[in-house]
Amino acid sequence: MLVDVTRSGYGNPYYAAGALAASHSWSALFNNAADLSGYVSLDKGPLPDWIMGLSGRLLGFGSLSVMLPNALCGTATVLVLHDAVRRALGHQIAIVAALLMAITPVAVLVGRYNTPDGLLLLLLVCAARSLTRAVQGGRTRDLLLCGVFVGLAFNTKMLEAYVVLPALALPLLVARREPMLRRLRELAVAAAAALLVSVAWFGTMMLLPASDRPYVSDTPGNSWFQLIFEGNGFRRIAGQGGAFGQHLESQAGWLFTQHIAGQISWLLPLALVGLLFGLVASWSSRGSAPAFNAYLLWGTWALVGCGVLSFSAGIRHAYYTSILAPAVATLAAAALVAPWRAVRESPVVALATAFVVGVSAIVSYVLLAHSGVPWLRWVVLAFTGLAFLALVAPHLLTALRGTASMTIAIGATSIALLAGPAAYSLATVGRAQTGYDPVAGPAPPEGKRVPAKARRRALSAADSLALLIPYLVSHRAGARYLVAATDARTAAPIALATTTAVITVGGFLGADPTPTAPQIVELISSGQLRYVLLDSTREFPASRAHRFTTAPDWVIAHCSRVPYASLIGPGSTERLPPGVTSTLTLFACGATASTRP
Repeated sequence: MLVDVTRSGYGNPYYAAGALAASHSWSALFNNAADLSGYVSLDKGPLPDWIMGLSGRLLGFGSLSVMLPNALCGTATVLVLHDAVRRALGHQIAIVAALLMAITPVAVLVGRYNTPDGLLLLLLVCAARSLTRAVQGGRTRDLLLCGVFVGLAFNTKMLEAYVVLPALALPLLVARREPMLRRLRELAVAAAAALLVSVAWFGTMMLLPASDRPYVSDTPGNSWFQLIFEGNGFRRIAGQGGAFGQHLESQAGWLFTQHIAGQISWLLPLALVGLLFGLVASWSSRGSAPAFNAYLLWGTWALVGCGVLSFSAGIRHAYYTSILAPAVATLAAAALVAPWRAVRESPVVALATAFVVGVSAIVSYVLLAHSGVPWLRWVVLAFTGLAFLALVAPHLLTALRGTASMTIAIGATSIALLAGPAAYSLATVGRAQTGYDPVAGPAPPEGKRVPAKARRRALSAADSLALLIPYLVSHRAGARYLVAATDARTAAPIALATTTAVITVGGFLGADPTPTAPQIVELISSGQLRYVLLDSTREFPASRAHRFTTAPDWVIAHCSRVPYASLIGPGSTERLPPGVTSTLTLFACGATASTRP
């Protein structure tokens, strides 16, 4: 994960622009602002922005300061997972679990991208490790630490952190033999610590006057708790609006759809077998041995996570499946390691192991058929057949029993099961990604190219910004803000390209009623702002009352459009055809508008 971490540049420009602001302004850092103007916040918890902002202050803001924190989080997650699994299931399963986590494609992706998910994974695995220590040692300190890690995870990605709460609670309530009252008291201690840390920053922000903090992104009421429970909460489950305004159908088989399966599903069948085998094998010693607690923890984590992701009707990015990676890696490792102890002695176990390997290999075969390395599926099939023979043949022919057959079985099984996810992970490391929906694995096929002549008549947003940014820089004339741009998807690339102060109009989607028209007028009148850039495709506030008080309507009515032809300097050889169009329209305001020819 630490190899060539800057390959993707700034990655997600929205979070990178927030990190830029945090690295230049302590106020922007504390308030979790989306940009240096501080009119609107980011739409996630403050912790990832704080870490990237501090990284920018330490290293100097750039791609490395943005990407390195998550790369370190991804590496640390593998190490912490190993320790958590080792304490309950032994060193062998822990080593394999760490290996599987390290080559899970979506885990590699979030460890090399600047979304909050890399930090979220680390904190939740730390919580699982603390819980494992608490169950084994009975120390209140470890329970408190578990709650603190969950609270920090909440400050990373809000309610998504609570998806694992049933997994953390069950080992305390079910597997231990202490009196129920004591178990409930211990659970209450951990829950209180989690709740206190969860709400500390959000509660502090809500106690501040609204005029002294950024407007809360993606909320109609400027409330962090509204964002927690609605925008990033139940609307994501029920699909009632939310990010990107999408409503999706819930699907029981969503994790095995073509777009998603390559991220996490390679070892899901194996993980299910590991869960069932582990629960049955450890049932008799559930009150005295830690193994049952571990299977309960990781099994509940996987099942609840799969259920939430599969049956949510709101937006579901492919990288959201990363929350399943630690549980799937642990359970799959248990399925791979535990049966080998009985494979030599029992033909039934040998045949069952061969069957499980075959099912998992079929999943890999299907997924690889739609990848950039379809030839690899035949390698998987060949080694699956070899593994089957090496597992079953010694029980049919005594002469084949020995260390050699077992070595061949282990090697062939490893290649058959790990070749697919390893290839996807290597492809993830080897390609650059930018934007808001990164996907692990080989690059998807390119869409149909638009003819160059058509592109010149209808400029894309990227082509438009390539013309607009030099013009804005050369015409800034000492203004505090380079431009005010409709929503973060337009403002963030400008801020990152120039590392200057840009105002995000309307938050991430453009629908937030900030800044208001009076605020824009004040900035223009005082000479702090000269240009406003509006995108006709963005979502403006639905309420007419809000629209009349926010920037876009006022700008359209009171500022003058800047033709694209005038963006090209007199010494340039580049020429635009007549009638060129773009979804981005630049407006000159105030004295700038009155002096335009």
